[in-house]
Amino acid sequence: MAKSKYLVIYEWLSEQIRNKVYQPGDKIPNENDLAAMFNVHRMTVRQAIDKLVNDHMLVRKRSKGTFLLSEKSPVLTRSLESITTYYDDIVNAGLEPHYKTIAAGIEFADAEVAAHLNLSVSQPVIFLYRLMLASGVPLVLERSILPTDMVPDFLEKKLDTVLYKVLHEDYGMRLLHSRQELGAVMPTENERKYLKIGDNCPCIWVESVVYTDTGRAVEFSRALHRGDKYRFRCAIGGYVYDKDGTAGQAPLAGTLVDPSGAGGTGG
Repeated sequence: MAKSKYLVIYEWLSEQIRNKVYQPGDKIPNENDLAAMFNVHRMTVRQAIDKLVNDHMLVRKRSKGTFLLSEKSPVLTRSLESITTYYDDIVNAGLEPHYKTIAAGIEFADAEVAAHLNLSVSQPVIFLYRLMLASGVPLVLERSILPTDMVPDFLEKKLDTVLYKVLHEDYGMRLLHSRQELGAVMPTENERKYLKIGDNCPCIWVESVVYTDTGRAVEFSRALHRGDKYRFRCAIGGYVYDKDGTAGQAPLAGTLVDPSGAGGTGG
C-alpha cells in the first residue's frame, strides 16, 4: 500500500531536521516551494507541516513563516513553588501562548464549589472554561470558578488572556497563596478532542484554590494537562526525625511557611 504523500513530506522534513540541515531558529522552505519539490498540492504540504507543529518540532510565526523549534518535542515545566501562569510556562519554553475561551457564564455553586470558595450552596458563581495552547498546540484544558461578588462585570472583560492579570489590574487583587492537589487520569472523549490526543495518552489533573491577601478564596479551578507535554517541579524541605518516633518535614531555609499551602496554579 502506497504511503500517503503528506507522510512522505513529513518524513523527509524530519530527516532533514535529524541530519542538522536545519538548526533551531532556521526557517524551512515555504509551502509553495515544497509543493513544487514534491509535485503535490499546497494542502498536502500543510498537512505534513501541521503534524510537525503538533510534534512541537516546528512553530509558525504569523507573516514570517515556519521555523524549526527543536528536533525533540519539548516538555513544559510547571513550578509548584509559587503562583505562576500557563503564559509563563509557555513563554519560558520558547513558545507562543494563546488562550481560547470555550465557554463562560454564570451558574450556581454546588456543594464542592461552595466548600472550596467558602460560599453558600446555590450562590451564583462565574465559570470560565478555556483551552491553553503553545504555538498552536493545545496543552491544558481548565475550568475556573470565581465568586460573582468579587469580580463584578467579569464576563464583559477580555477573557482570552491571563486571568491573574485581569484580577490584579482590573480588580486590584493581590494573590497571596494557593492550595493544590494533583493526580493522573485518562481524559474523556470530549477532553481528548480539545487536547488533540489519542485514546492512550494520560493526563495530569490539578485542582487549586487561590486566595487573596484578604484571606478570601477568589478562584477554584480544575485543569487537565497533557501528560506527554507537562511535568511538575517543587522543592522539598529536609527530613526531621524526633526521638519519640514521629517524623516530619523541615521547611526550606528562608521559606515562609503558610498553613494553607502555596504553589503554582493556572491563570
